[in-house]
Amino acid sequence: MGVKEQIRPLGPSFAQTLAILTQLTPGQMIPAGVVRSLSNLHPSLVMAMVPVWVKLENEVKRDVMQALVELGSSDFETDYTLVGMMALDDEDPEVRRLGIELTSFIEERPYMDTLFEIAQSDTSDDVRAAALKALGAFVLRCELGTMAENATAAVVDYLLSVLRDHREDSEVRARALESICYSSHQAVNGEIEQAYHGDDSRMKTSSIFAMGVSGDDQWAEFILHELERGSAENRFEAARASGELMLQEAVRPLSPLVFGEDSEIVREAVWALGEIGGKEAARVLQALLEQVEGEEEDDDFIDLIEDALDNANAAAGAAFGFDGPAID
Repeated sequence: MGVKEQIRPLGPSFAQTLAILTQLTPGQMIPAGVVRSLSNLHPSLVMAMVPVWVKLENEVKRDVMQALVELGSSDFETDYTLVGMMALDDEDPEVRRLGIELTSFIEERPYMDTLFEIAQSDTSDDVRAAALKALGAFVLRCELGTMAENATAAVVDYLLSVLRDHREDSEVRARALESICYSSHQAVNGEIEQAYHGDDSRMKTSSIFAMGVSGDDQWAEFILHELERGSAENRFEAARASGELMLQEAVRPLSPLVFGEDSEIVREAVWALGEIGGKEAARVLQALLEQVEGEEEDDDFIDLIEDALDNANAAAGAAFGFDGPAID
């Protein structure tokens, strides 16, 4: 076989990609080549894509966007920024929401202004909630000093007004709380506590997220309670909060969670034990590793446990003044 016969194209040309898009039907798996060919597009190609895109069925557009979000979250060499920006003006709310997911890593001030406008004016609560959530990254940047001082003042004021407006959709208010908790605004702690003790279960879950972000261990009692008695959603957030606050008292209630059946809670608890560290956390992680190595085919999960175990051992070693492993 000659050299030419051995060469195979890595994916369809852009013209072929557009043609394939027009032939897709709702629920159809999006070809991997199409998904990859929409990465790192030149602005001129996005402009050429617009007239084709607007004629697609909404369900097809959602399927394509979901495929881009999934690959983008696992392959950091992909860049769907321009496709995401295009989607922000789509007629379908779900496509717009997915567009925000694709562009949420953008750090430039103009994008914050775009999100702020969406949060205030979009007709869909789901889209507004996504925009409010994404604004949290800018609030954090301002707190860290990587944005101009007071650059997010109007955003923080709006987040607070949404949070306090009980006429707003619960998801919208919850996302506002999750973003304003990055702020040092004096009202934040009071809003977290009020949300935790309130009657809205969605707001309570977000308050636990906010406790972890706060960096303040004054919330330890509530977090430990949720680890033992909370709903699945609250245990997940409490596990993450435990790790973020490095709560040593959380090792005991976290330990049974890593052997549970809810994979999301299991992974979060594993990560948290690694962040907390210490000999007891390391022993639990070692036991989990020994259990899953013989029966678990998920290499990513094993890697997660090993990374957490390394972190826990390092913390235990540091506590005793040496760098050796904590496991005897």
